[in-house]
Amino acid sequence: MRILITGVTETHNNHPKRASSTKFVSIPELMREAFIAMGHEVTHDYTNDGTDLSRFDKVFLYLYPLDHNAVHPEGPQKVLRERMDAIICLDDWSFQKIMPSWQEIIDPKDLQQHVWLAPLFPWGDVSKMGLPVDTIKAWDPSPLYDLPGCHHHAWWRRKSEWYNASLSKDAHDWATAQNLSWPIHSVGGKALGQPRLLESDVVWQYGEYKGVLCPAYAHAGCGWWRVRYLHAAHAGAILGGDPAELGVIGPAYSHTLRELEALPDDVQQRIAAEQALSLRHATKAETLKALESILL
Repeated sequence: MRILITGVTETHNNHPKRASSTKFVSIPELMREAFIAMGHEVTHDYTNDGTDLSRFDKVFLYLYPLDHNAVHPEGPQKVLRERMDAIICLDDWSFQKIMPSWQEIIDPKDLQQHVWLAPLFPWGDVSKMGLPVDTIKAWDPSPLYDLPGCHHHAWWRRKSEWYNASLSKDAHDWATAQNLSWPIHSVGGKALGQPRLLESDVVWQYGEYKGVLCPAYAHAGCGWWRVRYLHAAHAGAILGGDPAELGVIGPAYSHTLRELEALPDDVQQRIAAEQALSLRHATKAETLKALESILL
């Protein structure tokens, strides 16, 4: 089958010179490699007026809110005009802003008619995404992602601090508002004068800290795929955030940030281990089956 994967951001379009700050795990890239592994012919690129969309059996269109990161909105407009069968794909947590930001360009009713595809963990509840869409299908990229190396320190050597890595100022404001007793090591907030690191460097450093902060999302409970869950478990660190979002994973994730900070050192270590053991995701076979079903 001939497949096109395209979208509006440099990551969506597989831009070879995209900014280093965007070189985190690419969900469209994981999708591409999965379809290639299944034996399909995949084109992962931007579209323009000269693109012949009729030669593709399936089109996967990644959408994103219209802001400075949406560098190529013209291609998706063409796709939406010519391919009503295109699958609308998501790869960013701010998906609830897509329809309001695109409504001057595309009738929301037209977008609602498409099948939407979201990266979700198995425990997620799609209805909590808050998207007015008739059909949302899920897939879990976890088994397709190769975890980067991590500098694992013994628990007693780790810093009693929270590591907070985010490009979003809102995420850092959220962390500050928690009024935590542990210091917060923050990276990524350019507007706040914080250094930006490659994601592989961030994960390498996770293993030197006891806690990894997970700023809350408004769509708690939907199971939105956050690679931070995998990274924290891989590093042997406690993942701390809003129990309304994390608690659906399991009991080890149901503690508040203040509760985690107040626990004895050995209990903190046990919770970190329990989190890693209870973090559930799809098997590779299940993920490939979910993607293959979209092609039918």
